[in-house]
Amino acid sequence: MSFEQRLKSQMKTCGVKAADIHRRLGISKSTVSKWMNGMNEPKGENAVKLATFLRCNISWLLEGKGTPNKNIELELGPDLRGAAPLISWVQAGKWKDIDMESLHQSTDTTFYQHTANVSDQAFALRVKGDSMTSYSGGKSIPEGSVIIVDPNIQAEHGKVVVARLESSNEATLKQLVEDGGARFLKPFNNSYPTMPINGNCTIIGVVRQVIQDF
Repeated sequence: MSFEQRLKSQMKTCGVKAADIHRRLGISKSTVSKWMNGMNEPKGENAVKLATFLRCNISWLLEGKGTPNKNIELELGPDLRGAAPLISWVQAGKWKDIDMESLHQSTDTTFYQHTANVSDQAFALRVKGDSMTSYSGGKSIPEGSVIIVDPNIQAEHGKVVVARLESSNEATLKQLVEDGGARFLKPFNNSYPTMPINGNCTIIGVVRQVIQDF
């Protein structure tokens, strides 16, 4: 069998569809389509991720060596729920104008796997600056972290949100605080000011998970 035949065979065995590979592994739809049509084959990390997800021997999947059920790689964690596309803070500020379908299909898009219970519209952002870094203990979201944001969750008091002020074309990351009928965007870093908001602010989404690399 050819690679694409082995791929389709193992997908059938596992009850997996192309859309599942796209969502679970963060692989663009166009790339998965090329694999299934024999136009391309996975390499490096993508090959390992694919064989792991399909619970089969990577040598069998790629080269037809051995049998599918020998030397099975460690399987993906059971809590893995999907992968969110990484976008810029400017893109986040213009969230309603983004074509999510094109973003997911683009081969240039970077995806971050996550365990958050979020909608298909969720996206990822890499944190800039230290306004959400707490130096006095408590919650902290340090610079360089990746956050998973869901625009379909209602923003409530105490939630960390991604918002855009009318005076800026970029989104910002802050905690939403409601006090006496007033609303504020509060940083975790006390060196930064708490900003009162009213009609001058659009809440884009709620942070559901923080991913940190060490």
